[in-house]
Amino acid sequence: MRSFVLILLIGLAVAVPSGADAKKKKPDTPEDKLNCKQLTGRIQIKIMEMRGFSDRKQASALARGIQSGFSATLGNLSHGVDPNGEYQGELNTLQQYNQRLVTLGCKSYDLEAELNKRDIDDVPAPTIPPPKKAKAKN
Repeated sequence: MRSFVLILLIGLAVAVPSGADAKKKKPDTPEDKLNCKQLTGRIQIKIMEMRGFSDRKQASALARGIQSGFSATLGNLSHGVDPNGEYQGELNTLQQYNQRLVTLGCKSYDLEAELNKRDIDDVPAPTIPPPKKAKAKN
């Protein structure tokens, strides 16, 4: 009986924190209403999170399979089961944010160059000047 209770408590200790992570916060501002400064900040954070993805050791297929089974059984998130798919999704989001900067007439990022930098202290900065506005004819 004691071992069952111990296993149950350990299972709950593992499941409960990840269940709290499953609740997503409601965004402060809808993404289509973000200004240049807010978009720039989000892009900087995403770039710093994504840097070095190809250098990181990924979990084995066995570990991902086990995690997938646990997530189906316990109802936890399947975060980490498909790291390449998650990376591609994050990259698509970055590209959408960057395109929105261009649309708003803000400085934008060279995403490929920023993602390839390896220095952890190098804070990403927009380097591509905003598009030139057409002059109004009088």
